[in-house]
Amino acid sequence: MESTLPFRHEEEKSVLSRFHPLVRLGSPFILVIPILIMGNIYLIITTILIMLIISLVAKLKLVRVLSRISKILPFVIVMTIFIPFYMPNGWYLALLLFLRIFGAIFVFLSFFSSLTYSEFIESLKKLRLPSMFIGSFVIMLHYIPILANSNRKILGAQELRGKKITTYSEKLKTHAFIMGKSLVMNMERSEKLYESLKMRGFSGKLTFAARKIKIMDILLVLTFIFMMVTLIFFIDLEAFYMGVIGLFLP
Repeated sequence: MESTLPFRHEEEKSVLSRFHPLVRLGSPFILVIPILIMGNIYLIITTILIMLIISLVAKLKLVRVLSRISKILPFVIVMTIFIPFYMPNGWYLALLLFLRIFGAIFVFLSFFSSLTYSEFIESLKKLRLPSMFIGSFVIMLHYIPILANSNRKILGAQELRGKKITTYSEKLKTHAFIMGKSLVMNMERSEKLYESLKMRGFSGKLTFAARKIKIMDILLVLTFIFMMVTLIFFIDLEAFYMGVIGLFLP
């Protein structure tokens, strides 16, 4: 069964698996922050294409990543579709916002798909975040698949009883109602889980085997930084794309 969380399974391997989990957690920020700050649509397209190439070369689960993005796209479209009607030059701004959101989601999900669940928690631990925060985060991640599975089962049961959901807004309302009830139930369940862990000696601290950052990890980070600096300051991306388009137009 496909996992609800964006992480890879332990038995799945990729080229990026050789790098330190903290590097894989931090690298998407190097790519995403420039495209969110700068209004350069050519930089965003280039970043998406580079991430696509990285995904193919690193043997990431690209189909799985795109499948997850497709579930978020309706919300992104709703956020951008009305911009052209209220702002001058609205179509360009709507396209820019759409590509920014899509690019950021694509980059983060691609890198997260190279992490296992334990590697993700390990990288948070390396950031020296408070143990209470990490422990709460672990429990929250534990219940996300449970809530999603519970939603699917309840919706399936409602359909078998004859309830028909015809519009997207009705589907959202139904999901929200079910999520509210499930959230209360799972909050009580999480409290019981935490108390049972405390009775077994859990102190809130998570320990992992020591793993040092290697030279190749530093080189990967420097490569991403150099690549983004080059694209922003030294390459005229607009002229490059216009030249490429000109090759195919009469």
